[in-house]
Amino acid sequence: MIDLHIHSQLSHDGKAEIKDYCEQAIKLGIKELGFCEHLDLFPKDPHFGIHNYQLYKREIEKAREHYPNLKIRMGLEVTYLPEIEKEIREYLENKDYDYILGAVHLVDEGNSTISEQEPAQLYFGRKEKEECYQGFFELVLRAVKSGLFDGIAHLDLVNRYGLNYFPDWEWRFHYGIIKRIFEGIIKRGMALEVNSSGLRELPKRPYPEKDLVKLYQELGGEIITIGSDAHSPEFLGAGLADLIQELKSLGFSRLSSFERRNPQWIELDKE
Repeated sequence: MIDLHIHSQLSHDGKAEIKDYCEQAIKLGIKELGFCEHLDLFPKDPHFGIHNYQLYKREIEKAREHYPNLKIRMGLEVTYLPEIEKEIREYLENKDYDYILGAVHLVDEGNSTISEQEPAQLYFGRKEKEECYQGFFELVLRAVKSGLFDGIAHLDLVNRYGLNYFPDWEWRFHYGIIKRIFEGIIKRGMALEVNSSGLRELPKRPYPEKDLVKLYQELGGEIITIGSDAHSPEFLGAGLADLIQELKSLGFSRLSSFERRNPQWIELDKE
């Protein structure tokens, strides 16, 4: 078992300390943990400036000393906007992160969000379906093309609240741009994250859903990472065993972790 998307109290929405997740991992038999704390660099973002690199690094080093039998990765989930590419690039220089995931949370040039319920109502409530989804996926594509990231987190997170407004939406409506996203991920040797948090939310399916992962594979995609997006220890590893079985059923034989921004392959059981 491996979980590479965990938020501790070092993120604005994390509910527990790093050590609490380590203790839970030992109970669950999880061998590798990837903390993926939020980095928000858009000045209008309410969580702007919260991430503290030096504190994070100290806490990770402390956990590695205290839990030598766990592989503990120091990751980052970066809220992407084209307007702050320069700031993101400069922030990431000379930092010892194991991996950087790009994520689209903000839309409308940073004036709206699709990841929090009340602000999302404004975005989805005043736009047509096509505009909402196309705008989101265009930002994901730009995140891929930026070259800033090792992987893309929760590719279709837009469904978390979007399906409240557009329950008939299907990814095939946006096949063209999603195909370009996958082709960009593959070309750049990036990872596609399969995130189980959607199983606990409205979509009731992973981000991205199975057919999208299948399309990624058909296009030649091989690098997959998985995470629960746990914000408290009770959700550590939640849904990941089923995700692994689903990935195996699609023909994937290995997952990817990262060390100092280099992929580390993890072979899956053939049973």
